Amino acid sequence: MSRVVVIGGGIAGYSAALGARREGAEVTVVARAPGATALYAGAMEVVDDLDAILKTQPHHPFTRLGLDSVRLSLELDAAIQSLLLALEKDGLKVEGGWRTRGRYADIHGLARPGNLVPATVAPGELQALIGRRVAVVGVAEVGDYDAVATAQALSELHGITAFAEQVSIADLPTAAALTDLYGRRAPVLTKARAATAAYPPGFTNLPPDSFELLSTPPSPHGWRLQQAIGLGSIKATVESVESARGRITSVRAGERSLRGDSFILATGHHIGGGLDGGRVPSEPLLNLGVFHDGEAVAGSGTRLQHLQYIDPAEELRSGLRADNQLHPVDESGQVPYSNLYAAGAVLGGYDYAGACGFGVPILTGWLAGRWAAKSGT
Repeated sequence: MSRVVVIGGGIAGYSAALGARREGAEVTVVARAPGATALYAGAMEVVDDLDAILKTQPHHPFTRLGLDSVRLSLELDAAIQSLLLALEKDGLKVEGGWRTRGRYADIHGLARPGNLVPATVAPGELQALIGRRVAVVGVAEVGDYDAVATAQALSELHGITAFAEQVSIADLPTAAALTDLYGRRAPVLTKARAATAAYPPGFTNLPPDSFELLSTPPSPHGWRLQQAIGLGSIKATVESVESARGRITSVRAGERSLRGDSFILATGHHIGGGLDGGRVPSEPLLNLGVFHDGEAVAGSGTRLQHLQYIDPAEELRSGLRADNQLHPVDESGQVPYSNLYAAGAVLGGYDYAGACGFGVPILTGWLAGRWAAKSGT
């Protein structure tokens, strides 16, 4: 049995662990702290147009895998099916698939796209609400959420017959916030004027014919997701790496030395600590090459700074570059460690706040885990 060590506790690390375990590996996940995964609003975007990505984005992690759209589609099917089954087993039921995308309202009534959403959000797909009466539940003691404005937005922007239904929760603190609702049992509406009730996120035990709105950070949806994927991981920071003859042999995490046959770097972007920011982004653990549009950022001069001045989101496209087996390369394009793999937001070449924000971590994590398990046998 091969031993795989996954560094990173986000959705990429979770998917990598699933892939490695599918191939029979013994998996250890070490996570410093929740990263960007814990901030997600409740709707996972996986991919919009796979064929267009392969044709027009040569540096995208999907394109660099060197697989055609049919093979990528099959891998996405397998990865997402495995993910949904595992999340439900770990206490979070999620619905949907990468081939279809819905639109769901957030706490302001604005539409957000999503391929995968929690089962508590799924009944609120906007198209499915057309022709139904929707009561938007407000809490009198909560000051940072306006159910009246949300209902108005649903009506004016999406053509949904919506109205606000105010409730009171007596034991809430003065000037409570939405975060104070987290973990409380959902109040039942006393006026049966609607077939569907839209609750702000955070409540448990939603009544029948109701759903949760999407959130903004700090996000109850993100907290629930992080709780599910964090089960069984070691809470520690990887501080150093031991290697010999082009292979990593162990990593040091706190007082523990974790040995493995293969290692997966799923440390995220700036929030997760996978990349250090600054004038020239860098990878802090192994000093791997950081690239932007296929060029090493260390040699790009002021070009990247000019791009970031025009559009600050450009920096989010910088990251590690990997070969078609997800081995990260150094600045010269060589693979420094034959048993190291990279997955998720630490990879560059895509906008992780965009249409593939969860697709890249899910698919590259899944493949990295499977390939790492096989290479260690």
